[in-house]
Amino acid sequence: MDELSEQLRAAVDASPPTRIDIDQLIADDRRRRRQRTWAMAGTGTAVVVLALTSTLVARPFPDDLTLPGGGSPSAGLSLCATPTPQSRRPLPPIPTYGTYGTVRPRPTEPPDEGVARLTGVLRQALKDHLPVGLTITNGNPRCDLVQFRYNKSLRSYLSSPVLTRGDQVEDLSVDVAPTVVDEPQGCAAAMDGSACTSTHLPDGSLLATSTMANPMHKGVNQRFVDVWRTDGTHVSVTTSNFPTMQNGHPDRRSLVPSPPRLTTMEELTAIATTPGLTVYP
Repeated sequence: MDELSEQLRAAVDASPPTRIDIDQLIADDRRRRRQRTWAMAGTGTAVVVLALTSTLVARPFPDDLTLPGGGSPSAGLSLCATPTPQSRRPLPPIPTYGTYGTVRPRPTEPPDEGVARLTGVLRQALKDHLPVGLTITNGNPRCDLVQFRYNKSLRSYLSSPVLTRGDQVEDLSVDVAPTVVDEPQGCAAAMDGSACTSTHLPDGSLLATSTMANPMHKGVNQRFVDVWRTDGTHVSVTTSNFPTMQNGHPDRRSLVPSPPRLTTMEELTAIATTPGLTVYP
């Protein structure tokens, strides 16, 4: 689903500017992203045909710890190429970052360098904090490496690994973006505030952890860990056991009894609070 959303946004980037307030659209999209995850999971998958070009660079086989692409942010990090949307019309200029309404000015790091740096940090964090025995792959079928991709519409970096152990499959999403001015924070940003706790970390960052039951599928739920860093970065880590319900049973509508989750909230929190996951290195 994340890849589909990315392609849809890429198509929008290629469209002519309109009179719609682009900044407000971006802010609203971020607030609705979690709700859309459940809606799309419950109603089926849309099919979108886009003209994309994607070339995979040379890369190693998955290592012995079942994390593709290696786990060290060292030189020579293997990455997949980013799909480039094709358009017969010239792309319009991207709105200036100053009008986007973030709490800090635009990060000076070029997106391609940010992708490489954040990918190295994430691969190591997954090795350090996820339980032994999980197989970790990329949710993008065009790339078997766990890595970030940059969304220029949202000015964010997103990675969508898939966690597997036996018959259990869970989606994991890691989003790193500049904090938007006046966006809800803490439990005010949770999909279900009654199942949320928040606290300030020793460094001053705000941490919120929450869960939300899928209203259409009994036993299915999503976990959220959000960190608003003092440097102006918002890190969001989410995981869902929806794929476990449908693994081998595409028509199954519930997950009862629900097996223990592949990750704990503490492990997700450790990933979200990894120091290197920032847009202001």
